[in-house]
Formats: sequence, structure tokens, C-alpha cells
Amino acid sequence: MACINYITETKLFAANGQTDSQCNTILFINTGTDAVSIDGLTLQTNQSWEVVGNVGEMNIKTYNFLFSTTVAPQLTIIFKRYV
Repeated sequence: MACINYITETKLFAANGQTDSQCNTILFINTGTDAVSIDGLTLQTNQSWEVVGNVGEMNIKTYNFLFSTTVAPQLTIIFKRYV
């Protein structure tokens, strides 16, 4: 089987917003103290949500996220991107 190369990229967000995925796998981790809603799915502190594609697939969705307050919001997103 041929080797498929990829990289991981980590981004931190501390305000409401959105991100394009353009990746095979995306992992959302609520690393702040405020709840965060990602396209209607609420993550409490230290909860995570992972969307995994099959080999060779590409997730092209734009994900919107909204924090419940502005006390200490932080969302960590890890992308698995093919190169």
C-alpha cells in the first residue's frame, strides 16, 4: 500500500468565529472554562469532538463556533491535512 503523507496543524481561538476545515480529520477541544457551541453541539470544559474521514476523503465544511460567555473562552482545533 502506498504511503499517504499528512501534517497536523493546531489553531487556538478565544473569540466567536468560524473555521474552514479543508482536512481529513478535525478535532475540537474546549480548553477554556466557558462552554462552546460548534454548529449546535455544545462542549463543556475539557470535552472534545472529532470528525474523522476515511482514507483519501476531504472534509470541506465551514464550522461555526460560539462561546457561552467571554470570561475565559478557548477552543483548540487540530487539523489532519494531506500534503
